[in-house]
Amino acid sequence: MASRTMQKLYSARLLLQHFDQVDHQDELIRPAYISAHADAVVFHLQGAMQALLYEIAETAQLPQGEWKTAADLRQAADVKGCVIPHLNRILALEKDSFSWLSQLNRRYRDCWLPELKQVDVVDPSLAAPLIPLARDSFSEQQQLISWLENMQSFINDLRQTMQEF
Repeated sequence: MASRTMQKLYSARLLLQHFDQVDHQDELIRPAYISAHADAVVFHLQGAMQALLYEIAETAQLPQGEWKTAADLRQAADVKGCVIPHLNRILALEKDSFSWLSQLNRRYRDCWLPELKQVDVVDPSLAAPLIPLARDSFSEQQQLISWLENMQSFINDLRQTMQEF
C-alpha cells in the first residue's frame, strides 16, 4: 500500500509542476485550467491520505474496506481491540480547523459543492468586465504545494513511528 500512497503524492507533484503553464493559456480558459488542476491535485492528495489509512490498517492487521475515514478506522480498531496511536495524530489534525489536513479536507468537500452565485443589483454604470476574475493562481498553487509538503512530511514521520511500533 505504501506504493499507492507514493503514487498519489507523485501525481500531485506532477500536476503542480504543470500548474505553471497557466500563463500560457488563453485568458478565457485560464480560470477553468486553474480550477481543473487545483481540483486534480486535491483529489490526489485525498487519495494519498486514503492510501495512508489503508497502510495503517494493514500494519494493525485490520480488515480492509470496512471504513472510509480515519474516524471509521478508529471505530474498526476499537471493535477489534487494537490500539493505533498513528490515528490519534490524523484525528487531531482533522479536528484542528487551522491544520493543513483540515483545510485540505474542506477544500476537497468544496469540490463537490455547486458554486454559489450571489444575485446583486448592480448599477450599470459601475458594471465590471464580463470576464469573471479567476482565483489567484499563484496563491492557489502555493497552498497546494504547502499541503503536499506537509503531507509528505507527515507520512514520512508516521512511517518511521509505524516501524518502531
